[in-house]
Amino acid sequence: MKRARGFTLIELMVAVALGLLTTLVIAQVFLQSEGNKRTSTSGSDAQVNGALALYALQRDIQMAGYGLSAMPAAVGCPTTAQNNGTAVLSSAPLVPVSITFGASGASDTLTVLYSQGSDYSVPIKVSVDHAKTDVSFTVPSTWGVANGDMLVAVPATWVAGSNECTLFQATSSASDSSTQIQNANTSVWNQALSFIMPAIGYPAGSALLNLGSAPVRRVYSVNPGTWTLQGRELGATNARDLFSQIVLLKALYGKAAVANGPVVRYDTVAPLNSADWRLVQNIRLLIVARSAQREDLKKDPVTPNALVWDVGPLAAVTGSVACNGSSKCVTLDVSPSDTTNWRYYRYKVFETVVPLRNTVWNQ
Repeated sequence: MKRARGFTLIELMVAVALGLLTTLVIAQVFLQSEGNKRTSTSGSDAQVNGALALYALQRDIQMAGYGLSAMPAAVGCPTTAQNNGTAVLSSAPLVPVSITFGASGASDTLTVLYSQGSDYSVPIKVSVDHAKTDVSFTVPSTWGVANGDMLVAVPATWVAGSNECTLFQATSSASDSSTQIQNANTSVWNQALSFIMPAIGYPAGSALLNLGSAPVRRVYSVNPGTWTLQGRELGATNARDLFSQIVLLKALYGKAAVANGPVVRYDTVAPLNSADWRLVQNIRLLIVARSAQREDLKKDPVTPNALVWDVGPLAAVTGSVACNGSSKCVTLDVSPSDTTNWRYYRYKVFETVVPLRNTVWNQ
């Protein structure tokens, strides 16, 4: 009869206690495993985003200068354009890549320019003086220019600081004469063309650079609010998101002592004229990607120290300090608005040097 009475209350309580302990251990193992999985997944996402962002920038910079580097004397000319005649779209130098350096360690902004949609990048000479109000350029040949192509008029000599180069759209290249490129205001790019052209127009001996039917003028920047690498196209008002979890973009000009020589210096000094631009041989890039997973604030920081960029012995960068023997290092500011929690994210640093191929080939 004693063997048939079943479990006692003490035995049941011990069994429940053992079950609870087992469940707690299983839950802890599961949570730890899930945390490790999220860390691995978010770290992998950061690595993919950073690699793709670096590839996109590298691809565009390698194309930079196509259609304009064939005339080295034109590189650096301040260029003005209007869309629909409402406002100045751009007043920037005609250069393959320009860098706007961020203040106090903030991300830089890169602007890349190259021709697209045209098989010909040879400059076209202007044969007859083109007055400010003229609606067609007289040239020896319109070969390679199609209706709708975007062109830049460049004077034989230009002065730094003045908007002497003008972007316009060809409205006809062979309708009534094989030696005229018309720029009538039937295009949205030509509505106020006479307003933005220089007062003396373009004398004979000036040149036209063909940027093709769809020139690329892409501005890359990092949005500090969403930590996203963004790109803004020619004529677009707003930038579009490209890659997420990008917290920093930095760049340096790689310069030679003489045109087409080896790089002897990396710095942040923007060239002032075409001679200076001919010394720029490459662009040094750095991208920092961040994982989306914030680690537990109760634990030790996963990034306890500030990130540094070894810029090498040839760099002349404000704020750099000696490190690793003869090299120089720059501290990278990856902290968001919360200057404490940035240490609880993981980061991946990507760096490369991109040669300006079209610039070097046309020296």
